[in-house]
Amino acid sequence: MEQAVAEFAWDEAEYKKVSRKYGFSKVFLRYNLLGAVTIVIAGIWLTLLDERVGWPLDGFGALYVLYDLWFSRSVPRSMWRKTPGIQGPRRLVFTDEGVATHTDVSDTSLKWEFYKYVSERDGWYLLSRTRRIATVFVPKRSFLSPRDEAVFRSIVRAHAQASLVPNSHLDEIAMLPPPTSSNGTGTGDT
Repeated sequence: MEQAVAEFAWDEAEYKKVSRKYGFSKVFLRYNLLGAVTIVIAGIWLTLLDERVGWPLDGFGALYVLYDLWFSRSVPRSMWRKTPGIQGPRRLVFTDEGVATHTDVSDTSLKWEFYKYVSERDGWYLLSRTRRIATVFVPKRSFLSPRDEAVFRSIVRAHAQASLVPNSHLDEIAMLPPPTSSNGTGTGDT
């Protein structure tokens, strides 16, 4: 069984940037914003019709917009400060069975049934249970070798709905037989 390994540690700016950009899907935020704008427009319309409920509706819509903006900025900041192990090194191992994550404070293994969707964006792979919120961010720089990234992509295609950018170089690497170790087991053990 071949596996792919990724190792990395976050810095605060990188974590916040990626969490804000990908933690909540644009669709999720777009619907929230659309809802808030609809409330404001309804409030304006009711105000123009001399309905007393118009101004409170406008105020509620404006607060809704402000809440969405605050939420998308404060959650990553709070997670960075309060989540044990988020600031330390992490090692992710991807196999046909699932994803194992190792940090200073935890070791977890989840089967692929948990991660239904995997997408590739701007130097990142995003693993998620739903299309709306990514739960695992894997920087491309974290793979130990191009082979690890190629194997990861193959595993993902086999077990999740994958939205990956075409990459013929990595696809060719994935097609090569796995390297064998000096003892001939093919596991890398010597």
